[in-house]
This record gives sequence, structure tokens and C-alpha cells, in this order.
Amino acid sequence: MIFFELEAADISALNDADLRELVARLSEAELIQRGISSSCVTWGGAQEAPDGGLDVSIKGASGISKSNFVPRECTGFQVKKHSIGKSACQKEMQDRGIPKTVIADLASQSGAYIIVSGKDDCTEKMRSDRLDGMREAIASLEAKDQLHLDFYGRDRLSTWLRLHPSVTLWARSRLGKPLAGWRPYERWAGTPHDQDDTFLLMIT
Repeated sequence: MIFFELEAADISALNDADLRELVARLSEAELIQRGISSSCVTWGGAQEAPDGGLDVSIKGASGISKSNFVPRECTGFQVKKHSIGKSACQKEMQDRGIPKTVIADLASQSGAYIIVSGKDDCTEKMRSDRLDGMREAIASLEAKDQLHLDFYGRDRLSTWLRLHPSVTLWARSRLGKPLAGWRPYERWAGTPHDQDDTFLLMIT
């Protein structure tokens, strides 16, 4: 559905709060697609409020596949609108040279920690460099080998968005690029709430 798709530049055009909400909505959509409750996803609060190192947190997503964009039952995302290189990734994960508590907790739970950039388009080498910095940041943790690390640039966010057109519609509305005649799934037919408005029935 090419007409739904957004360009990588569109992701960079989202403000800080909308970019964080995009990652949260994609996480919810990912879990729902896998038959897992979206209540496992938590996020919110003022963008500038202290978050301990996580903007979006997933806990208890039992049954999630490691090959997905949400790779572990316990996964944390730190979302940045700007470009973030190797040294900045390392700095982001530490507090006075020590791995942040939320990251240590994720490691102890065999979880995942993912930094998201709304600006970077990463080649494999660029991504590898950032992952090296992230690994260096947690080198002092006993459970460091249990923590899955990853880096999502706007290129990978675009790939993730293509899997969830409903989230793309939301992003389009935030960017002021709605598709004429298209609306997200909702009760728009106007049928009174006490009447059944089922359109298709499956009889087995």
C-alpha cells in the first residue's frame, strides 16, 4: 500500500513528543498483531520530564518473537529526535560513568534496550559503531551478555511503519498530510450504540 507510506524525511519532521508517541503506537500495534495485550506498553508524561532513561517501556509481553521490532518480553526504548553517534549512545546509557539503573534492570531480566533516532539513516557500519558504543556503556554489568541492544534510525522506523498502516495514518495526521477519504478504524457509520452494525458475518 504505497499510498500509505511516509518518507524517512517525514519521520524527521515529527516533533519530540510525536516521535516518542510514534514508537509507543508502533509497539502497541506490534503486540496486538502478535495477540499480546497492548497494556504491556507504558509511556507518557511531559517530554522534558525525567524518565530514568526510557521513553517507552514494554513489560510482560510473554510470547513475543525475538525477530520482531519489539524483540524481548521486557524492552525499553530511548527516543531521540536528533542524530546520535557512538559516543553519544554510550553517554546516553550511563549516569556518571555507570550504567543507568533501568538498563541494569533490563539486563537482569534478559531484556532489550533500543535507542531510536528520528534523524539518522544508518549504513551497517554506522549501526555497528553505535552498537559498539552501547556495548562499551554496559561493560561493567555482570548481566551484560543477557541484554539485547539495538539502534533504530529513521530508515528502520520507516520499515516498521510499513507493517502497520493504521499507525501511518496517525503519523500522517500529525504531519498535516492526511489521506483524503481515509480514516483510521473507528465507529464512523453513525449507527446507534444499542444496535448491531456488523457489516460482514462469518458463518462456520
